[in-house]
Amino acid sequence: MRPLSPVAPRVRQTLNEVAARFAPRGVRLFVFGSAAAHWPDAPAGADLDLGYEIATARADQRAALRRELLLALDRLPTIRPVDAVDFAAATPEFRQTACAVTRTLPDVHA
Repeated sequence: MRPLSPVAPRVRQTLNEVAARFAPRGVRLFVFGSAAAHWPDAPAGADLDLGYEIATARADQRAALRRELLLALDRLPTIRPVDAVDFAAATPEFRQTACAVTRTLPDVHA
C-alpha cells in the first residue's frame, strides 16, 4: 500500500462548504474509494472519488443541480485528480462495491 498523505485542509474545507451549500437542496455528497477508507488521509497520489445523489423527482432540477455541483467540484483547490460519480446513474454492482466505505460530507470532524 502506498503511504498516506493528508487531504489538504483547504480542500476539505471547500468540500465541506460545497456539501453544506447543496444539502438543503437535496444533494448528498460523499467520499468513497481509497480516500474514504483513510479519511482525512489518502494514499499518496490517489485520486479523490466523490459520489453524489440528488433527491428530486424533476429531471430539469436534477440536471441543473448536477451542472452547478460539478462546476463547484471543478474548482476544488487540489492537484489530486477528482472523479465525481452520479450514483443514480451507476450500476447496482458499482454502488454496492463503492459504498463499502464512504465518508459523508460535510465532514463533522474537519
